[in-house]
Amino acid sequence: MSKKLSVLMAAILSLSMMLVGCKSESPTDVVNTYFTQLKKGDSEEASKFIEDTISETEDETGDKAADEQTDEVMDEALKIYLSKMDAKVLSEKVDGDNATVEVELSSLNFGNMLIEVMQEGLTDAFSGKEVNDDYMSKSLLEKVKSGKVETRTGKVNLIKKDKVWTIKSDDDILALMLGKAELEDNSTNK
Repeated sequence: MSKKLSVLMAAILSLSMMLVGCKSESPTDVVNTYFTQLKKGDSEEASKFIEDTISETEDETGDKAADEQTDEVMDEALKIYLSKMDAKVLSEKVDGDNATVEVELSSLNFGNMLIEVMQEGLTDAFSGKEVNDDYMSKSLLEKVKSGKVETRTGKVNLIKKDKVWTIKSDDDILALMLGKAELEDNSTNK
């Protein structure tokens, strides 16, 4: 599961490194185009803006059919996750070749969903159920399908290189896009 999950997360993160063409002049334009492309889920079009940061390795198990099925499930989860995302630019601040765009994002909290999947997977494993990549992928897909959209605000940092604004891949955009994972505190204070 960790390979497939890391590919999913890296795909989301690598999208934040996209460059936007000449027609987008302001940081706000770049951010709007970025989130529009994410929501479309058009992998062919989006791949034009993605810096290749993931190198896939061969799976050691040799079960290519199972890997393809897991990949398909993860692709579907990513597509649904991105389709539920809506962004609204609140403000823009430009300081030379750096800019910050404040964004209100309506999206699923991917961090919380991952924690739930892992907790349920551990519980099921300890109760004797077989927990493998396929099981975890399907569980994540179900969380994405039934997940509730929340609204959060955050900032998107940009840098201008060669007269083109680029979205920085940093902790700010990661927190905005994935949401903050909140661990439940099951302890009681007496």
